[in-house]
Amino acid sequence: MSKTATANKANIVILGAGSIGCYLGGCLLSIGANVTLIGRARLKDQIANSGLTLTDWRGRNTKLKPADVNFTENAEVMAGADYILVCVKSGDTQEAASLIAQYENSDSLKDNPVVISFQNGVRNGQVLSECLPNHTVMKGMVPFNVLGQGDGHFHCGTEGNLCIEDTTGKSGDLVGLFAMADLPVQVYKDLSSVQWGKLLMNLNNAVNALSGRPLLEQLHENEYRKVMAVVLKEALVAMKAAGIEPAKTGKVVPKLMPYIMSLPNFLFKKVAAATLKIDPQARSSMYEDLALNRKTEVDYLNGEIVALGEAHQVSTPANTAIVKLIKAAENASDGSPRLSAATLQQAIAAT
Repeated sequence: MSKTATANKANIVILGAGSIGCYLGGCLLSIGANVTLIGRARLKDQIANSGLTLTDWRGRNTKLKPADVNFTENAEVMAGADYILVCVKSGDTQEAASLIAQYENSDSLKDNPVVISFQNGVRNGQVLSECLPNHTVMKGMVPFNVLGQGDGHFHCGTEGNLCIEDTTGKSGDLVGLFAMADLPVQVYKDLSSVQWGKLLMNLNNAVNALSGRPLLEQLHENEYRKVMAVVLKEALVAMKAAGIEPAKTGKVVPKLMPYIMSLPNFLFKKVAAATLKIDPQARSSMYEDLALNRKTEVDYLNGEIVALGEAHQVSTPANTAIVKLIKAAENASDGSPRLSAATLQQAIAAT
């Protein structure tokens, strides 16, 4: 049997099929992979009515009929999985681990599924490992942005390759399937520095959500970039104090990010065009969370920098202010507060 044929028989379950989970799962389904999506009724109903549509900044346009998508709210499907891709929000990681543990193989001769965390933040892989000692748990990283457009349509608005930390070689079949689905995967022995590099990039999620603007529009406004420059400088100082060296994600060198954000518009646009592809539809996942009145992951992004600063006596007023503003927006349950850059700067100055 060929390696491709073997890989196609792998039973893949997406736990937490929101925007990222539906996009990853849908791309795998499009090449005939055996995938089951576990998610909420809202998306189950959308897909039952409209199927899945997957588009991206390069021109991908994949359509799957409702009958081609196995989407369920029933976690029992994990009992027969070879891979479980965890795509739940960071705050739900422990609950997800408890759910996975309910379907462990009691027979010691049978392997439990490989569990891969495709989540934001830097803690989730460790949480899953501690909660699931009988599983092979791998850290993963999704570099690109995916936004739900409604009616089962998910759009990837930025570039980048998936990453997995694998010291066992057990991800090989899955990596092959992702490659076939035109989602290349970079495999690392240690993903920690890559995750910290991605966290730096994700610090803009909250600023974008607070602005209420499309990502490209927000980044093209100099005053919002000044806010981001301060947020990034704080993060880099806190990471340095903690002995953390964030890795480059894509073409962007972490220590240069505050300076890039401080460039005048005409120079920034040239540098940005050469380092990161963003289409006009892209928005942050945190913007989507506010729009859907969901709890955000700000504690695992900007909040992670605040906690790092507190642990190493580094002041982080910008990230502290951003966390407070996001939590206020969550409590208001009215979507993005659409704050101006000047308002953000005033909030930082007052912290």
